[in-house]
Amino acid sequence: MIRLITILCLAVGINSFGQISEVHKCGLDDNPALNEFEGKYFNEAFLEKRHDFDFSGKKVAVFTGSSGTVLSTKSYYFHPFHIQENQDLDDHAYRARGTQVLVLTEEEKELSGGYDVILVVWSKIQKEGKSRARLIKQLHENNEEKK
Repeated sequence: MIRLITILCLAVGINSFGQISEVHKCGLDDNPALNEFEGKYFNEAFLEKRHDFDFSGKKVAVFTGSSGTVLSTKSYYFHPFHIQENQDLDDHAYRARGTQVLVLTEEEKELSGGYDVILVVWSKIQKEGKSRARLIKQLHENNEEKK
């Protein structure tokens, strides 16, 4: 009976990250617009955090650092999964648990330069209120510098 329960738990865990086989098609560039495979991956990885938000075709910003204020890239997010020894399901779940998903409002999207969502990877600080607004301002300033 215990073996049956263990097997069922493993099967459910594997199904929760069904797109892992296609992670090699994710993070191949630093274009903030997600490709089909990246959208599918994030929809599965953040199923509980995204609520009804669909990552497909969205523009994503990635922030890192202990305070979550270092602007990074989506290739940074996916890099650990391109290393052979990190192809484990637990690595994907572990990374997803350590990521904050900030779905932007229409006003925030406009202020940020068109980003739909911000991923904050392994920050010690929750990005709410003023700290969230600072990230959006940082995206806006970064876009202005590129012009």
